[in-house]
Amino acid sequence: MKSDINCVLVHKGYKPYLKYNLEITSKNNKIYLIGDKSLESLQNISKNITFVDISKYENSENIVEYKNYFTNYSTNSFDFEWFCFARVFIIQNFIKENSLENIFYIDSDNVLLEDINNLSFTSSNAFMIPHHQESFRMSASIHSSLLNREFCSQFEKLYYDLYVSGEKFNLIEGKIDYHQKNNILGGICDMTLYYLLYKNNFLSVQNLSDKFQNKFGENVVFMNHINTGE
Repeated sequence: MKSDINCVLVHKGYKPYLKYNLEITSKNNKIYLIGDKSLESLQNISKNITFVDISKYENSENIVEYKNYFTNYSTNSFDFEWFCFARVFIIQNFIKENSLENIFYIDSDNVLLEDINNLSFTSSNAFMIPHHQESFRMSASIHSSLLNREFCSQFEKLYYDLYVSGEKFNLIEGKIDYHQKNNILGGICDMTLYYLLYKNNFLSVQNLSDKFQNKFGENVVFMNHINTGE
C-alpha cells in the first residue's frame, strides 16, 4: 500500500504571504516547512504543519561543496540563484533522511487548493513545462511538482556535468551567449536544468501544464503563473 504524499515548502525569512499559504494549503494537506528559525512558529497554524530547521541541510557537506562550484550565469544575484539550486539538494537530503517515496513540492507563494492525494498522477515525477517557449527560454518549473529520489539524483548528475566536470556545458552554452550578446535579463537558473532533464529524456516527466484527472474522474489543472497568458 502506498503511503500518503506529503507537501514540502523550502523558504527563508518570514513573509505574510507564506502564512496565508500555509493557512490555506494545510486545510487539506500535511506540510513539512523547511526553513529558518523565523518560520518555526508557523507550525502552530495547524497540526498538519511540521517545521524542519533548514540549517542542518544547508551546512551539509555535499551542499557546501556544490556551492563552491556554482557559477552564476544569470543577471539575478548569486545568492538568489544559488538558493534555487540548493533547495533541490535540500529536498534530496530530506527525502533520504525520512525514507520517503516522494514528496509534492510547492513554492512558498503558491497555494495548493486540493488534497494532493486525490490526484491521479501518471508518472512518478511531475512538474510544469510551458508549451509555448521562444528561442532560448528553456524553462520548466517545480513550483508545483511531484518529486522522488530519481528526480533528485538526475538533477544532481546534471548539475555535476554542467558546473563541476563541464562534460555537458554545451547544453547551456548557447543560452548563456544569447543572454549576454543580446543584453537580455535572466540566464541560466534552476528552471533551465528542469527543462533539460525533460527535453533530453534524462527523466520521465508528467507535464502538469496539461489537464489530468483526480481519483473521482474529474479534470484538474495546475496554474503556471497568474501573470502569463498560459
